[in-house]
Amino acid sequence: MQDEWKAVAKVSKDVQYEMPESRLSINDVGINGFRFPISNFSSDHIKYGGAIARATVDIPQKMRGANMSRTAIGITESISEAKRIEDLASTMARKVLAAHEYSVSSRVSLRGEGFLYAESPVSSLDSIERFVILERSIKRKDNFERNMLGVRVTGISTCPCGAELMKAKLESHTDAITPTHMQRAKLSLFVDFNGEVLASVEDLIDVASRSMSGSVYSTLKRADEAFVIYNSLANTKFVEDMYRSALSAIYLKLSGVRTARAIYARAESYESIHGYNAIASGWLDWESISKAINQA
Repeated sequence: MQDEWKAVAKVSKDVQYEMPESRLSINDVGINGFRFPISNFSSDHIKYGGAIARATVDIPQKMRGANMSRTAIGITESISEAKRIEDLASTMARKVLAAHEYSVSSRVSLRGEGFLYAESPVSSLDSIERFVILERSIKRKDNFERNMLGVRVTGISTCPCGAELMKAKLESHTDAITPTHMQRAKLSLFVDFNGEVLASVEDLIDVASRSMSGSVYSTLKRADEAFVIYNSLANTKFVEDMYRSALSAIYLKLSGVRTARAIYARAESYESIHGYNAIASGWLDWESISKAINQA
């Protein structure tokens, strides 16, 4: 039975190689929404679930279509071939490009789900915190390569302005902690590299988490809750503060990495006293961050 269908495929015309009616090249042709597991990259304290990828190549004007199955095979084989989770998109881009002899470039982006196993701050109870891993890779046959690694984490933001208002209302003339509105916040951090990714998911999670007013925990006893509230109120931050803190901290952590070229951060606070969210976001190139930090 299998030989019969292989024979059918062998004698049929491969229409992808036909000359198209409109002889136009296309920059991105491929697969979107390819879902796959990434649990093989799990460690003792980080467990990965599933991911979704987009992978494309360019095709020349003489090609009617790309060989889509080659792209799917490249994605699938990369899951077991990549040595680190940080290299997954890069491995996919390399394998996909190699599979299409008529293409000169490939692009891969993926988004995956991970869970960080931590402990509550006082009671040391097991706490499971979700994060998102983000990767992008661009490769060309002239050896050009760019790779991007990012994470999105959840934390707490506490408002400095509200704290000052409460200090005035309570007529507090000391640095004693005062109440303010607090809420969940999300911080995304993305690093762009010329070539190999020389950072880890753990590095980015650590920096992003420390850049917010406080951390969230799935499990808290009363002593833990008191600790989280007190320390978050003692570390009030605007979204602008979280954005700047994340960029500065990841720059300092990667200051010796010559291939790092730019950083993106996005801080979003889900405001508890407003019907909208507050955000601060943007890319900064390595030279601009370096100049700003060295002038401070």
